[in-house]
Amino acid sequence: MKYILMPFKFLWVIWGLVVFMSAMIVLTPIFLILILLFGKKVKYPLVQFNYHILSPYLLALTLIFRKYYNRESMPESGPCVLISNHQSMSDIIINACASKQAGFFLSKKSMTKFPIFGLMVKTLGILVDRSSEESRKKSYLYMVKTIKEDKQPIFIYPEGTRNRTDEPLKEFYDGAFRLALETQVPIIAQTLIGAKKIYHPNHPLQMQPGLVHIYFDKIDTTKYGKDEVKKLKDDVKQIMWNRILNHPK
Repeated sequence: MKYILMPFKFLWVIWGLVVFMSAMIVLTPIFLILILLFGKKVKYPLVQFNYHILSPYLLALTLIFRKYYNRESMPESGPCVLISNHQSMSDIIINACASKQAGFFLSKKSMTKFPIFGLMVKTLGILVDRSSEESRKKSYLYMVKTIKEDKQPIFIYPEGTRNRTDEPLKEFYDGAFRLALETQVPIIAQTLIGAKKIYHPNHPLQMQPGLVHIYFDKIDTTKYGKDEVKKLKDDVKQIMWNRILNHPK
């Protein structure tokens, strides 16, 4: 059965790319023109469009369905740090669709190398070159400003990249947790289960329709001291780890 389905999975990757790239080709120049005409003030409304209109459209066409748990714990407005585990290339669309409010994604600078999509990331994302201390500092200060002054959320994958291992989660970086403690905003954790079955990071030419289970947890960071980054990180990771392990098979 596995080998019988492989041609279908390959064709579904092609379909997914056609759907995604068609949207990028149409929307990227429109977004650029709007930003040139109206300035940075339109960036957040464009991010909201991607979250609440574009992402449901893309998931509907690729038959990726979602089931939410404890979603009522997620605030509909106000600054926060949004995080998620990272299982597949489709996660960014799944996370956006699941979120009640939009947040600027922290993205690796290498993502800008992708044709067209890279331009969208450069236009609406927050870029970081992890090999550069100056880049890390600059992106961090920008995120602090976005939360404190603009009162807008930030979305970070604390694993840094897709989890290609058999472990439920990779090691977490400190950044998201340090940011939440410094700005004293809650962390909203999305735990994805099932995204790997749809589009496994080790099999980029195989994709299929499916259901993703998404658990939401709100973590109050005011209970932690600003020097308790590791404790906060470990506590949040344990919450997400338990969500994965306790999910019915």
